Amino acid sequence: MLFFNVSIFPSHQAFSNGAQCYGALGGTVSLQLMDDFSQIHKYDLKFKTESVLSGPSGIKMKNRSSFFPSNGTFWIHNLSRNDSGEYRLQTFDSNGKQTKNHTLQLLVQGKYDFIS
Repeated sequence: MLFFNVSIFPSHQAFSNGAQCYGALGGTVSLQLMDDFSQIHKYDLKFKTESVLSGPSGIKMKNRSSFFPSNGTFWIHNLSRNDSGEYRLQTFDSNGKQTKNHTLQLLVQGKYDFIS
């Protein structure tokens, strides 16, 4: 099962593919990419066009993120407005064939931002 579950620490809310979610400027957001990565041969999480997590292991957002493959949760800490945008998770089988492709839009908002 492939899904995005996004939370602004500490609560969790489930989102489907193509969802929009919000994070607080300076805060932490939790993206539950999948419920289990044990059967995934290869995965790649891209922010816009840059790979921020690829695997079976390798976090690229140094000092600002954590990844827990046991429950499929990717955390982004100390959010900035530059973290706003599209996140795309792609998974691949052992032959390198893409098996899933899911996206989510993250909008980081500050104290005086308004949602219209």
